[in-house]
Order: sequence, then C-alpha cells, then structure tokens
Amino acid sequence: MFELVTGRGTGNATSKDAFVYFFKGCTIVGISPPKNAGPLYYMWSFIVNLICIITSPITGTVGFVIKYLQDIITTVQFLSGLQAGLNLIGIPVKCATVTFALKRLRGMEPTLAIMDARYTRPEDVALIRNAAVMGNRLVLFFGTSYFLYMLFTVLPPLINGNPPLSVWIPFVDENQSTLHFCVQIFYDLFIMFFVLFHQALYDSYGAVYIYVISTHFQLLVRRVGNLGTDATKSKDDNMKELVDCVVTHQQILELLATIEPVISTTMFTQFLIISSILCVTMVNMFFFADRSTQLASTLYFLCVLLQTSPCCYFATELKADSEKLPLAIFHCNWVEQDQRFRKVIIYFMHHAQMSVELMAMKLFPINVGTNISLAKFSFTLFTFIKEMGIGQEATN
Repeated sequence: MFELVTGRGTGNATSKDAFVYFFKGCTIVGISPPKNAGPLYYMWSFIVNLICIITSPITGTVGFVIKYLQDIITTVQFLSGLQAGLNLIGIPVKCATVTFALKRLRGMEPTLAIMDARYTRPEDVALIRNAAVMGNRLVLFFGTSYFLYMLFTVLPPLINGNPPLSVWIPFVDENQSTLHFCVQIFYDLFIMFFVLFHQALYDSYGAVYIYVISTHFQLLVRRVGNLGTDATKSKDDNMKELVDCVVTHQQILELLATIEPVISTTMFTQFLIISSILCVTMVNMFFFADRSTQLASTLYFLCVLLQTSPCCYFATELKADSEKLPLAIFHCNWVEQDQRFRKVIIYFMHHAQMSVELMAMKLFPINVGTNISLAKFSFTLFTFIKEMGIGQEATN
C-alpha cells in the first residue's frame, strides 16, 4: 500500500488507484462500510460520526463561549477554540455531501479504466502512474499537515498539566476530580484526531479527482496532436482514432459532470467560513497568544489555507489543460485527411472550445484568484479590528 506513495513497484497503477487512500480513510471514519462490515463497524461509525459530525460543531463553538463567559478558560484558550470551532461549522455539510456521493465517485472507476486502456505508450502509462501516486500523496500530505498542527496544539497544554482543548462536555468539570480531568483529556484528543481525519479527507478528495481528470486532458491533447502524423496508418485508421478522441473527450466531460456538484458544495462551504477563520486566527496570533500558541496558530493558519489552495490550484490547471485542446486540434495533420475526417474535426473543434471551469454553487469560480481574494478579505477584516483597537483593549 505504501508503494502508492513512494512510487516504487507501481508500474501497473491505474487512474482509480489514485483514490485508494481516500476510500480507505472513508472506511476508517465510518462513512464507507466494507463489504464484510458487521455490527461492531456500524457501532464504531455511529460513535465517531455522532461525536465528530453532530456534537462537535456545537461543543466547538457554543461550548467555548459558555466556558469563556463563566471565566473557566482564558482569552487565548477561547480564541484557539473558536478558530477551530468555526471550521467545525462546515464539517456536517461536507461530510453529508461526500457520504451521499461515494457511490457516484465509485461509479467513475469503470469509465477511468476504459480511458486508461487506450494508452499503451510508455510515456502515457508513466503519466497515469504519476497521477495514481500523486493522488495518494495529496491525501497523505493533508493528513500529515493537520496532524502536525494537532501535535503542536496538544503538547504544550499536556506538558503544563492542562487539557489540550477544554472542549465543553455536559456534566463534566475538569477541575472537579481526576476522573473528570482524564475524561476531558481523552475526549479532547479523540475529537481532535477524528475531526482532523474527517477534514483531511473532505479537503483532499477534490484536488485528487481534479488532478486525475486533468491528467486525462493532457493525455487527450497528446493524442489529438499526433493525429494524422503516423505514415503507417491509413485514412480509415486516422478516422477511427479521431472518433475515439471525440469519445474520450465526452467521457472526460461526463466525469466532470459527476464530480462537479460534489466539489461545488464542499468548496462553497469552505469559501463561506475561511475568511472569518483566518481573521480570528490572526487576532489570536498577534494580540493574545504566547509563543507556543503562536506556533500552533501559525500552523493552523497554514492548514486553513491548505484546505482550499490545492483544489483551487488544480482547478486552474484543469482549465488551462482544457484550453490546450483546441490548439492541439488545429495543429494536427488534418490537411492531408479526407472529407469525413475534416467534418468530424470541425465538430470536435466546436465542442472543445467550451472552457472547463469549476464553480462553487454557480457563484464563485474555483481557482487561484478566488482563493487569493478570500485570503485578502481576511486580512481586511483583521486590519479593521486592529484599527478599532479591539485587540489592544482586550489585552489591557
């Protein structure tokens, strides 16, 4: 299984192998039961998702406000909890969207297998193999980044003898007894680990699927550019190759139509909350936090940017790759082909000129420009708070 990350021994890797880590992770968090799942698995699924998906958005926001108003936690603890709690607001929507779409995502694999079978040249097979490896590396990269943030968040409080998060638990007071204190620590670690596990899956899958589809656009551009250049092929062979390229293009668009509604919902949810999260994190970093909390908040700040940046980047690359297809059609050797070939190439050119751009709920384009704009907006909010003197007054 680790060869899908290292790239060794993956000579026969296919496009669907890019999703191995994602679907394994979905099984671990209980939203994709294996074929032999028994009562214990469904019990585990119920517990994990009840705590992480249903109760954590409440305990992660309302709970910290209640504790802060009762002077149970400090301002630093409140802001550290709030910056994470705001991110939890979107997790039920993202979880429900991905869970209900898993069957459709699995349904893309037969089409990908058909498309893979068209490529036998070593350079094309290598590109597919790289896509398979890259997909799993992306999931692992998200998970590693989030758990690194967890490590720097929980270690300083534990070293000082305090609960890592002090998440609100009804009828549990960490200062009342040793048992309550241990329950608080266990609950904090459990909820943080599995919430981050959920987030890593829902934030990475979009980038993985877009990367795989972009790879097939690159392969199609190569094929189209070589049309009519092989002197050993007859005009009928070139015609069959052209028709196959048209079919491949239609299949790519079908895959995009399958994945776009899923990515659209999860990215829109993240776009709505990212600016407020970044703003609260910066207020905590610059006005209240000590050195250890500043380090953890800096890692969290980067992780929040990571939630949308790869997907936006690969969506921008996908659009760029799709725009290369009309140029490849124009530069293929259509001049020396017969009338049938030229008629089909005109049809192909017409449909290939439609730009491929993913949208978040048909409101925001999913691209690097949108991601930068949201980051800039968060800095604007922070500047407004700073000019109002809110942070300085709270510090004093």
